[in-house]
Formats: sequence, C-alpha cells, structure tokens
Amino acid sequence: MTSPTPAYVTLPTFVGYSASTGPSRSSFVRRQRRLYEDPARAAFNYYRRAANAIRAGRAARQDDVAMRALVHHADERTRPHYAAIADGWLRYLGRRDPKLLEVGHARFALGELEIGLRPQLGLRKTNGHRYATWLYFKEEPLGRDAAQLALWLLTEGMPDLLPGGEALVVDVRRAKEYTLSARDRERLRPWAFSEASAFVTLWRAA
Repeated sequence: MTSPTPAYVTLPTFVGYSASTGPSRSSFVRRQRRLYEDPARAAFNYYRRAANAIRAGRAARQDDVAMRALVHHADERTRPHYAAIADGWLRYLGRRDPKLLEVGHARFALGELEIGLRPQLGLRKTNGHRYATWLYFKEEPLGRDAAQLALWLLTEGMPDLLPGGEALVVDVRRAKEYTLSARDRERLRPWAFSEASAFVTLWRAA
C-alpha cells in the first residue's frame, strides 16, 4: 500500500484556507492539491514583484522612488493593484524608518501538514525590536483571525527565520500591522492544529 501524499502548502495558502468558509474550503483545497501535484499550472505571482520593490526601497532608503517605479513599469492589469500597494506601503511607513534585515525561511510541521514559511523581509524598528515580516498584498482585507494565524506560525518558526526576533504581519494596502502577544500565542495553538487537521482531511479526500 502506498503512503498518502504528504500535504505541503505555503503560509499564504494556509492563511487563505483558514479565511474561507463552508463548502468553498473543499474546492480551495482541491485547487491547491492540483497545483502541488502539477506546479506548471501555477499562475505567475505578480505580488513577488511588489515585495521585491518594497525590499529594494527599504535597502536604499528610497521607498518613494521604488514605489513609483513599481507602478510605472506595471501593465494595465496589474497597475491598479501595484498603485494600491505602493500607496499603502508609503502610508504604513509614514515616519517609520525600520532597518532592513536578512530573514530566513523554514518548514513547520503542524500535525500532518507541513507549512512553508517565507517572510518577505526582516525589519528592525527604532526601538530595537526585530521582526520577521510577512506582507499581505491581496485586495480583500486581512481578517484578524487570519492575521493571528500567520503570526502564530511565524512565531513557531522564528528560530529558523530570525532567531530572537518577533513576528509582524502588515496588510499593505490598508497600512495596518499586526503583532501577537504571549497570551494569544497559547490561545491560538489548539485552533491552528484543528485547522491543519481539517485541511489534511480535505486534502486526502481530493
């Protein structure tokens, strides 16, 4: 007997699954399994270009220039999205001047589900706190529960991401940041495992 296909997804995928409800969860997981088994089906991730521009702008401390270039070089389809991202990121920064840090990546086992953690950048704020930072770019607002799930996963993977650091999630278009308290971390643990168990059940059914 062959062993079941292992379930592996990225952090954005698992957060997207958790934010879905009802029967749509099943179709969401079916689509992800098809992509997992045939990566050639995956669409081009144009948010990667936005993340690269944000990182380059911070590295040079020329965020305005980097965001203008991001929008200027976009095609008609992506320009409205990039414009919203550029505006949101500059509003988020405001008077903030976080220093860019190198950040790693990790795989975290959540029961029988393995999740790839790849925060787009590390940031050190002026108060000295260091953050492994995941940027959320989608048009739909990021809900608090979904943000906390992402924060919890980043925190669990922190030894490989940014040892001694903290987790930070930024809903870029809305210029809104989320962090996690120690109390929330313990409260979220059983829920995160239950979400992973439900995902694996649907994955195997697919």
